[in-house]
Amino acid sequence: MTADISHEFEVLDEQGHSTGQVLDRRTVHDQELWHGTVNVWLINSTGEVLLQRRGKNVELHPSVWDVAVGTHIRPQEDPADAAVRCLHDELGISVTKDQLKHLFNIQSATPIGNGKVHRTLGHVFLLKGDIDTSEFTYDSEKIMQLVWKPLVEVMGEIGGTDTAANYYPRPGNYFPQLFDALQADMV
Repeated sequence: MTADISHEFEVLDEQGHSTGQVLDRRTVHDQELWHGTVNVWLINSTGEVLLQRRGKNVELHPSVWDVAVGTHIRPQEDPADAAVRCLHDELGISVTKDQLKHLFNIQSATPIGNGKVHRTLGHVFLLKGDIDTSEFTYDSEKIMQLVWKPLVEVMGEIGGTDTAANYYPRPGNYFPQLFDALQADMV
């Protein structure tokens, strides 16, 4: 019988290098260990980004708007392969690695409540395409809603004092880097 690696994470050091340890999800999160993640932002030809409203029972930050898809990287998995897997598993769309554009990597320590911090080395990708939301298949327990929203509107809401709390918190310069990269790509 093969072990289910979908809930095991490769532990990283602060620089993003493998420590050689592979631990279960709960241990990695409880011990606040560094591990790899992937985000894939989708943008269409009219400058809208695809957002998901996270399910109300998800582990981290339920019911807020977030990147279209994100996942943890499995042990020994290439980040681009994780992005392809995640797009298929979470939205039901099939793409190849060459359709993705790597935007940037970011180290992040996000507060998750109870004094805990979620420590990740994130790999952020872009997928361009005009896809009708009715074409997506997703788990309604994890994703309550998918919408295309103008990038400039998202930028304003994330930067707004009254609306920022409606989005998944991304500390540091994640959003400034993202918005710069997305705007540069639209030109």
